[in-house]
Formats: sequence, C-alpha cells, structure tokens
Amino acid sequence: MSLEEWFNKRWYPSEGRGASGLPLLAPVEGLYRLALKGRKSWARSHEPDPLSVPVIVVGNITAGGAGKTPLVAELARWLHERGMNPGIVSRGYGGRAKSYPYQVTEQSHPLESGDEPLMLRLVTGLPVMVAPNRAEAAQALIDYHQCDVILSDDGLQHYGLWRSMEICVVDGQRGFGNGRLLPRGPLREPLSRLDHVDVVISNGEPAPRVRQQCGERLDFTMKLEPFSWHQFNLDQTSTLKLESGPEPGPAHGVAAIGNPQRFFQTLRQLGYEVMEQAFGDHHEFSAQELQFDGVTPVMMTMKDAVKCRDFWQTHWWALEVRARLPDLFYQKIHQHIQNFSQHD
Repeated sequence: MSLEEWFNKRWYPSEGRGASGLPLLAPVEGLYRLALKGRKSWARSHEPDPLSVPVIVVGNITAGGAGKTPLVAELARWLHERGMNPGIVSRGYGGRAKSYPYQVTEQSHPLESGDEPLMLRLVTGLPVMVAPNRAEAAQALIDYHQCDVILSDDGLQHYGLWRSMEICVVDGQRGFGNGRLLPRGPLREPLSRLDHVDVVISNGEPAPRVRQQCGERLDFTMKLEPFSWHQFNLDQTSTLKLESGPEPGPAHGVAAIGNPQRFFQTLRQLGYEVMEQAFGDHHEFSAQELQFDGVTPVMMTMKDAVKCRDFWQTHWWALEVRARLPDLFYQKIHQHIQNFSQHD
C-alpha cells in the first residue's frame, strides 16, 4: 500500500474504518493552520494587480483530484465556440521546463509540461501556458496569444494570481473526508473557504454527507461522461480519435489520478471486466509497469495516456471524458464576462 492510499483510507470514511482524523497528527495540523493564516495575511497585504481580462480559477480545497481539469477543458471549449479566445494556465505539476513561462504544444514532453497541461492542449487545441507563477503565465497568454479570458486549472490557493471569479469543484462521492486540514485530513483550506468562492460544483451526484458538508453553498452538479476513445498515432504527438473502444470483456484499468475508483467504475459501466491497476496521482509510468499479457486491452485516462505515448502499444486505449453541466452554469459564466466587460 502506498503512502497516498494509506492516508486516503484514514481521511475518507467511505474508504476505510479508520477515518478518525489521525489524532497523533493534531500538532502538525495546528502548525499547518498557523502557516495557512500567515500566508493569507501576507496575501491580503500583497494583493496582485488586476489583469485586463477576466480570470476564472477552477480549483478545489482538498488534496488530490476532484474533476477540475475536465471542467476547465469543457469551459474552454464552450468559450471558444462562442467566439472568445480563452487561454489556460497551470502550475504544471511534475513538469520541469528549462524556463518559464512555458508554452505547451503537441510536441511537448510531459516531463517538461506536466501531464494535465499537455492533456488540456491535446483535447482542446487552445493555448496553454505553464509557470510556477501563474500570473506570469496568464500575462504571457494575453501578450502572445491575445487571450480575452484566462482559465486557471487549479490555483484557489495561489493568491499571487488575481482572479475575477472562483469555482470550487467537490468530489461528490468523497466530499471533504473527515473535514480536517492536512495532514490530519484532506483539506488544503478550511470548509469556510466555500463562503468566499463564486460557484461550488459537485462532480457527480453529491452523497448525503457531501450535501451536509457543503450546506447551501452547493450550486451545480457536474457529470463526467465518456466521450471518445483515443490511441496515439505513429508520430506520438497526435491521437486517433475513435467513437468506440474494444469489445466489452476483460481489461486492465490503469489510473494514476486522485480518485482511481471513479475511472474504474466508468469502465465497468461501459461493460468491461476491470482488473484494477491503481498508481499514485501524477505517477511517471515506465513501459515495464504496463507490460501485462500483451493482448488484453489496457485502458487509461487521457491524463495518464500522455505520459505513455513514447512507448505506446496498439492494444492500449485512452478514454476522454467530457464534463456536462446545466445551462444555468453557463449563463452565470456569460453574465460574469459581460459584467467584466461593462466595468472594464
């Protein structure tokens, strides 16, 4: 069992009987709380200058994935289809570019860009810029691509980036776990942070416990739906998009995401008998780790697939999912952009 799995079993009541809040870590949680207060106090006295375009931050307040990256991709597509020129900024977790801001292209290597930024570039075709300082990445998108809306994939806690709107995504199954701050629980910030964001979205129908944790702050429910299957072409920088995958039957499900079980459940709903192969979030794969029997289909997320394209095999498949949200959500986004333009 990895350290990540060990913590998850204790953070989330539904994933292990020991979800009691790890009382021995209470002093460390206290230190984290103090550091968080100090950081927020510093941020209030060093507020960044507003940018010339709307900046919409899509993030969460828990460690690990909640579904924010598919939402960023869908929102970027929606804006582009309506004649806008959106750009995406990201920290580029796991990437080690030689210099920043780093522009992500189809030829980028995930060890430079990070896995999520490269996936976003491949599935949207829109400008993606990476930098530890997201404000620099955002300004680069404005300067070099004339982007008129900036979307930040993650970054609720990155107070160096000015934002005109904040969206918090919540895992509808796991919610906020035991409600404790790191490392005693999964929270990056206290639940009171929800009172200061503009929109709270549940990824999947929220469980009763999650509804209780969110209270009246839960605005919309998002559903991630299978959209298309992909296999990498011989050039390894583009994908062959397929409407259907292999015939239902046995398959190896590979996932190195925040909540692997969500992906495995999706595969089962599509009719596959899944042999689970879960890895830590952002895991860097080697070809040897994915050598099972050489015949049975190997299925993975797009986020994981971009890290495997250098040694891609013909019986491997990547599943692209799309976020689906109610029209009222998009109306809120449209109204926000209109209001920004009127006050600019």
